[in-house]
Amino acid sequence: MDKFSVILNSIDWVFAGVILIGGRYWGSKYFRLSKQESLNFLGFATAFAILYLVIIYFTSGISKNDVANLFITYLLVTSFYELVASRIFELIEGALGKKKTATVAEAVQKYEVATGEKVKDKENIPDTQKD
Repeated sequence: MDKFSVILNSIDWVFAGVILIGGRYWGSKYFRLSKQESLNFLGFATAFAILYLVIIYFTSGISKNDVANLFITYLLVTSFYELVASRIFELIEGALGKKKTATVAEAVQKYEVATGEKVKDKENIPDTQKD
């Protein structure tokens, strides 16, 4: 239990919060590295971590202990997002009525599974949902 409390005390909670919330909303919307949202989140987290280190270095200086604490925070937050937080955000967004838009690849896969035929023209995907 003592090691667990040491890890909790070494986490920079402001840094963690900005990565989680910013990575989910700003990072996944404007920081496009891949079609996979988790890779976009990881890219945002990495870019923000580097920027945060540079700002701290030039404003107040940084010690080896600070770098280690930020690295631990980075590892825990990115793992926590991948394992738990992304699903929590989806539940909250679902409760608030925000609908996640499907990517083209997801729409193609859904159509191919539903109809059993391959899509040749990915620009004109037929609508499989009739309301």
